[in-house]
Amino acid sequence: MRVHPLAVLSLALAAPAAHASSPDAWEEFRADVEKSCLASLPEALGTPTVFVEPTGTQSFGIAAVEGLSPEAKSQITYVCIYDKEKKTVEVSPPIAAEFLHVVRESERAAAAAKRAETGDDKTVDDAGQE
Repeated sequence: MRVHPLAVLSLALAAPAAHASSPDAWEEFRADVEKSCLASLPEALGTPTVFVEPTGTQSFGIAAVEGLSPEAKSQITYVCIYDKEKKTVEVSPPIAAEFLHVVRESERAAAAAKRAETGDDKTVDDAGQE
């Protein structure tokens, strides 16, 4: 039987990718993004909530950190970008609640239930927002 070097190389490269996409690996990734983002904030937020995009992009993890700013005395959100290769974080300046609203799963579910109840299948509201 003849071994094809390209086939062996393909299998060798596919093995780490399969491991990286396991549920435990993704959970570890999300926990690392959350911990790194919270540690990198320029201020400690009151009751922070971290929304981690489950898998991020090919190169970056993405999270939104929302909470009460003791400095601004208002609800703010930071956007956090996590470099998967370097395991470093960059955080945006604070974004005021009137400019950015993070939709929670409970809000999304309530909106879907309301649409199902009323038969309204629009994806755009009266202001033209999706």
